Amino acid sequence: MSNPTHLAPDSTIGHLPSHHFSVSSTTPGQVVAHKFGQEPDLPGVIITHNSQILGMISRVKFQEQMNLPDRVELYWDNPIRLLLDFIRIPPFLLSEKWRIDDAVQAVLNRHKDLIYEPIIVEMENRDFGILDIQTLLLAQSNILTQTNRNIQRYRAERQKYIAKIKQEQTKVQQYNQLLESRQRQAEKSHQILSPQQAALAKQAQEIVQQNQQFLKIAKLISAEGRLAFQATFQGANSICNNTDKILGVGKAIANDLETVNRTSRTIGEAIEQVRHLAVQVAVVTNQMGNQPNGLSQVSLEIARLASKTFELGTQMEQIASRFKLRVHALTEAARAGANVAKSVTEKIERAEMALLELEDLIAEKDVSLMSGLKAPLSSNESSTSRSLFQEINQAEVAVSELEDIVKHQDSSQYLIQKIQEALKHKR
Repeated sequence: MSNPTHLAPDSTIGHLPSHHFSVSSTTPGQVVAHKFGQEPDLPGVIITHNSQILGMISRVKFQEQMNLPDRVELYWDNPIRLLLDFIRIPPFLLSEKWRIDDAVQAVLNRHKDLIYEPIIVEMENRDFGILDIQTLLLAQSNILTQTNRNIQRYRAERQKYIAKIKQEQTKVQQYNQLLESRQRQAEKSHQILSPQQAALAKQAQEIVQQNQQFLKIAKLISAEGRLAFQATFQGANSICNNTDKILGVGKAIANDLETVNRTSRTIGEAIEQVRHLAVQVAVVTNQMGNQPNGLSQVSLEIARLASKTFELGTQMEQIASRFKLRVHALTEAARAGANVAKSVTEKIERAEMALLELEDLIAEKDVSLMSGLKAPLSSNESSTSRSLFQEINQAEVAVSELEDIVKHQDSSQYLIQKIQEALKHKR
């Protein structure tokens, strides 16, 4: 069997070539002798019985027995088990996962008469092989040779790295010398620039004080801004609620106006009937004779029509009363929105004051820079406040005018007057 040359320190005996030759315990000795004669490299034979290993007879032990007088006649035709029982050498069984170095140590720890006895290798597939001790020792020698070569290579590389390290150390020493030289120059420069450093330290202290003032003003701005934002948020919610109320009142007024329109159409129809009855009265008057019942009927219809007209006037008066109440609710909602808007405006003015203080402090340091920023900010804020106040005042004036119109108007008399004017016109 060839000896493998590419082995690693962690290689196992399963990587080594082994022989597979086993016979049953009843096999004659001459069969084993012929096999040994055909394969000179065969190190031994495994004796089995019912697939169980009984032992192993090495090639050396077999030939020693066969070279003795009368042993050929004794073991040639008889079962090989007789020779195994006579030799009585226990089998040395190892798993294929054993490392080569460990297997060599185990073999050398045997009795000196058994050191060169082959090893039975147990494979993972439950198969068994015979490993020659020479193959095992050559494999270990190969591993040691490769290890020595690696050690020599590592030593050569280490020498190269040591040389490089020495070069780098030399460079580091040069850099240290250069650094020390520059540090001495820096110390000299530091001694020369000490007055300038004092001036810089003073300026730094002034900057720190200004930063502290900025922090105080920033805290003030943050607090005022938080209050303004909270008030704005609450005002927005209140305005939304008031807007919902105004929308509801507007829808109710629209429904009432629709009712007024229907009532007006009914009044128009009633006036048309009055006109028609007036015509009938005129005709009956001209035809007066023996027909007074027709005139009575016309008078009765006119009376009914007048009653119906009175009921319509009453209904119009009730609608006008509800209209007053809803206009009053609308007025209150508008006033609430105006109050909220005024409160928000006051908060904005407070925030504006804080911002102006910040601008004044910054203007002391850089007047030219802040002059271009201060005017737009103040004009925008003031214009926003003025426009907001104008809208509030306009809303209050409109609401007051609406209240005056409703208060000075007598709905029932106004409707009756309009009905009378219409009747006179039709007549």
